[in-house]
Amino acid sequence: MSLKPTLLATALLAASLTVSLSAHASGTLQLNPAASTVNAGEAIVIDVSGAGFTDKVVGGGLSLSFNPAVLSLQSVSIDTVTWEFVSSGGLIDNASGTLSDVYFNSFKPVLPTGDFNVARLTFTAKADGTSPITLSASGGFPFANDQVELIDVNYLNASVQVGAVPEPASVAMMLSGLAGLVGWQRRRRAAV
Repeated sequence: MSLKPTLLATALLAASLTVSLSAHASGTLQLNPAASTVNAGEAIVIDVSGAGFTDKVVGGGLSLSFNPAVLSLQSVSIDTVTWEFVSSGGLIDNASGTLSDVYFNSFKPVLPTGDFNVARLTFTAKADGTSPITLSASGGFPFANDQVELIDVNYLNASVQVGAVPEPASVAMMLSGLAGLVGWQRRRRAAV
């Protein structure tokens, strides 16, 4: 037996495995709301959802990071209506501001595709400031379709602003008070 056909067959097998393991489908994992403003001490709920997935999704995973000086992650609830088989809320590390290795799977006859819910995150605002919430892939739990092919996922981020933001009526009242003080000061100087 010649070595050339064996090498050619091995190369073709390796190429076909590489093609079958590469990402064919796509979708977006997003956080809702994408931007929020809360006061220190308040809770904020952010939903993780899939959008525009072109294939039937068997499962996947995610990780995220946030500013631990501004936010504290209290809980992660996987949507078990969509992901009924095996799931995990991952590992929360509020000291470093990370959530790692969240995963979820489904083996229903009709698998999620298009738009679907993934999880609900509940944060507590700790202190004034801004915290980006950055989604990323889970190293151990990639998104896959029902053909055991990887799905290319685009991760969209969110931002939370913690701190008192003046209401328009409060700003108007403050400006009218300043105008009144200026007018009073002018009349007082004119009388002297």
